[in-house]
Amino acid sequence: MVLVAAANQLTFTAMAAAPAAGSIQQQSTVAQCSGAGDGGDSCSPGTGDSLQLSLPDSAQQCPDSGAGASCVTNDGADVAAGVASTPDGQTACPGGADPALNTPAACSEILLSGGSNSSNNSGAPADTPSVAPSVPILTLRPAASIQKLTLASNTRAIQSGGKVLLTATAGTGVTGSGKAIQIFDTTTSTLLGSCSQGGQCAVGYSARAGVHNFVAYLAAPAVKSPTSGALTSNTISVGWIGLSLTSTQSAVGPGKPTTLTATSTIPVEQFGYAIELFDLSNMSRITYCSRGTNCSVSLTQPASGTRSVVAAIGKLTTTFSNPDIWAVSDHVSVSWLSIAIGGSSTFQVGSNIHLTASTNADLTNTPWSIGIFDDQGRLVAPPCKNGNSCSAQVAATSGSTPQFSAAIGAVPTTRNQSKLGQLLQKVTGPTNLVDIQARSSSIQPARLLWGVDSCKAFTGDPTGEVLPGVQETVGNPDFWGRYLTTTVCPGLSWPEIYMAAKMRMGILPIYNDYNCSAVSGYDTGKGYAEVATSVAAHDTEPKGHVIAIDIEPPGAACPGAGNVDSGFIRGWFDGVTAAGYVPVFYGNGTAGSEFGAAWCQAQSEQRAISWDAYLWSFEPSLDSSGWSKSNAPVWQPYETGCPDHMAAWQYQLGSNSPDPDVDADEALSTLPLWYPTNTP
Repeated sequence: MVLVAAANQLTFTAMAAAPAAGSIQQQSTVAQCSGAGDGGDSCSPGTGDSLQLSLPDSAQQCPDSGAGASCVTNDGADVAAGVASTPDGQTACPGGADPALNTPAACSEILLSGGSNSSNNSGAPADTPSVAPSVPILTLRPAASIQKLTLASNTRAIQSGGKVLLTATAGTGVTGSGKAIQIFDTTTSTLLGSCSQGGQCAVGYSARAGVHNFVAYLAAPAVKSPTSGALTSNTISVGWIGLSLTSTQSAVGPGKPTTLTATSTIPVEQFGYAIELFDLSNMSRITYCSRGTNCSVSLTQPASGTRSVVAAIGKLTTTFSNPDIWAVSDHVSVSWLSIAIGGSSTFQVGSNIHLTASTNADLTNTPWSIGIFDDQGRLVAPPCKNGNSCSAQVAATSGSTPQFSAAIGAVPTTRNQSKLGQLLQKVTGPTNLVDIQARSSSIQPARLLWGVDSCKAFTGDPTGEVLPGVQETVGNPDFWGRYLTTTVCPGLSWPEIYMAAKMRMGILPIYNDYNCSAVSGYDTGKGYAEVATSVAAHDTEPKGHVIAIDIEPPGAACPGAGNVDSGFIRGWFDGVTAAGYVPVFYGNGTAGSEFGAAWCQAQSEQRAISWDAYLWSFEPSLDSSGWSKSNAPVWQPYETGCPDHMAAWQYQLGSNSPDPDVDADEALSTLPLWYPTNTP
């Protein structure tokens, strides 16, 4: 939709037409509900995320209006005086001795038709009857010539702050008569214009809001409107249209109502207009009120999501594609809340479990807070009132990770608590939330595993046992990455598989062809997968567990490694999954890197790759030599910038490690590592 501002109106340009005037049919995304005002208390179910309409509590249906709409008319007591000005291109009429009568009004010699300067030289009023008077005409002329005084405006309605032109015209001039043509705003008892010359008096007038009534008088000039003895014009009304939109709640739980109220500065039926509410997400009209200054409707959405609503005042008789719109409110967003929780934990008992809950709306200016709960329903940290996320850290007290959930609700008041309870809540915070709006599902946070990978065999290597040195220097690994086949490194051996089963240590099998530069083309990737899965099956690795492809960074050792392409990634993925294993890609996870670009291209071509494969990033690679299992860095692998399962991170190369025989890694427990259970 495009809003186009014009001098006196706003014009909607939209792609579709609305129902004809008087129709109350709703768009397919709106379902009507019964409400308290019509004796019902239920909503008819919508489809998907359909909006449901109902009357606000204790409200009545607005006559001749849309579904669920209630209307109220304010008394207009807040109408304030506006500002008078000289009409454009004219000069103010000379004033008299009284400064209070010096107004910006302009005067001219224009008279009503039939006045002394008109083409009718008889001097008789324009509506003189054809029957001759019974007294000489000259004796009537002075009186007859002033029996008419009219007041007109150039518009009946205008946007808030706009200027109208008010013009009072008499049947004869007032110059030298001791009288003046005066224009009053009778709504605010304000003198706008006073003209002691000519037969016409014009003044500009701008106001902020409301309906203003105007009358002109021909009488002795005064700052107050005369009570008697003055020639009085017709009364005219001009509406200055302002429009606002508010909601009782900007965020509520799915299936819960919020009431939107559009407030106009004029009673719309007085000018033949209506107040309409539009859903900006699909440009459809929600409902409308054909009368009143306030139009309210209660909205409910059964599913989470956000709606932007705007109110407009215009003629209901015009089509939606080009309606006569005079005022448009600011948009109001209403969110039906959802909440999700995620987390990870480290490997040691007593270390922290990191939890984060997030919602789809900013809760700062709402009654709601985010709380994170343990599996006993207790808050594990103070609830969060600001923003749309909340984090907590919980100590891992056992080897198994408990379940956690999150909810959105209100912090209970301390009004009915004992003084001790109030003091405890002030010191420790609340123990629960009330009036729950939304809950997440429960999760068991992924544990953060610590491990290593090596070119050497960790046991049975002819150059020496690697495992004891790693255990002594940096810690006991939760998993070990090893090559499946013999290349420049020896392949995974039966003694290693036996040792891993004995230690209950996971194995991360890795495949790399002799030529680490040959990582392009679908057929190459699929051929590698066939070899790797065959060896894994021979080694008794069960299906459903991981096999990683080693995609080295370009450099002197692998000059063509930068040529990795989406075809190679798709080939490896298809070959590994066809054999029943889970594909993993070891590469530079940095967004825009040679591997990152190829990954993003591949998953855009074959969406299943983004959720059925895992990534193992070797960036960032940390330089400090002080890392070990007990002080491993916070999980922070670089990610590709497109959908992926980043589940492992090689955070340090052996050249920077306390033990040069191994690289240091972290992995999420969701990565389906191979944990050998039987000896070969």
